[in-house]
Amino acid sequence: MKKCYLFLALAAGLLLASCQNEPENQLKKGDFEDVELKADSYWTADTNDGVNSFTSGDFTFESYKMVSEYGTYYYGFMVSNITNTEFKDYTDAYKSACGGPRAGKNYAIWNSSYSGGDAVLLAKATKVPGCYITNNVYAYNSMLNGDAYAKKFGADDWFLLTITGHNGEQMTGTVDFYLAKDGKILTDWTYCDLSSLGEVTKLTFALSSTDNGDYGMNTPAYFCIDELGAKK
Repeated sequence: MKKCYLFLALAAGLLLASCQNEPENQLKKGDFEDVELKADSYWTADTNDGVNSFTSGDFTFESYKMVSEYGTYYYGFMVSNITNTEFKDYTDAYKSACGGPRAGKNYAIWNSSYSGGDAVLLAKATKVPGCYITNNVYAYNSMLNGDAYAKKFGADDWFLLTITGHNGEQMTGTVDFYLAKDGKILTDWTYCDLSSLGEVTKLTFALSSTDNGDYGMNTPAYFCIDELGAKK
């Protein structure tokens, strides 16, 4: 009988240790693989005019649809699986500068919105380890060659992404990530560490550049993101 009690005690101890070693909150990455796409295409959430959203992993990504007399425009997050890097004009904006995703089949493009609807939301405060970022092909070609609105980048120019963490109404911090600096324009998926932001319920994004005019930044306000929530 004593041997039986000893066995049960050991089993209970092993079970408790196993439960304690399991992570309480296993963050599901936003890798965009749960968005269905036709081959060589892109997609945006466009059910309504104004703010729309879609989910990937534990993240909700906002997208903004604007209908005007000049056409329909999309801002915030769009999903793509296009792998070529050919560029003719702004209609080729739904591509990454490195050609395709960091992993899997899909990745996302972000375009700055003047009306909001371009943030990432979480259901509860969670620490996000990081993500992978690269340039969008439109912004890359603008910096590399210049265009009708923006200049060709020189050695002293830079293009900066700033990611801000929010926990409810409180800002938790910012992370700066250079998409171009010191004469180099990013064309590889590169890890961006977000752990310093702590627990967040929202991430917001802002792009800035050394190329500005009377109406704001001339550099196209795009970047690409994949595997949000990834560890390096």
